[in-house]
Amino acid sequence: MNISKRNFPKIIRDNDDVYFMHLQGVIDSVDELCNMEITKTPHSYHFRIAPSVPIYLIPLLNEILKLNTIYGIHLDLSKSMKASSTIAFDIEIIE
Repeated sequence: MNISKRNFPKIIRDNDDVYFMHLQGVIDSVDELCNMEITKTPHSYHFRIAPSVPIYLIPLLNEILKLNTIYGIHLDLSKSMKASSTIAFDIEIIE
């Protein structure tokens, strides 16, 4: 899996790092060749996940939703997932 991180500080909070590792594990279990881009904005993390093959879109989305349900995290999902074959969502940063 290829992961690209943008606008990240040199030191990441432990809880954020643990979440990123769990998300990577979930995604790797479904599609080990996909690409993930994480962009830190002042108030949220923006994720863009592009599966290697479009048939992995729904299984990836299901596993990502399960993981975030376990953590109790609300996702703001993109509305054009099927058209673009990518999963895009934001997670608000609460300090």
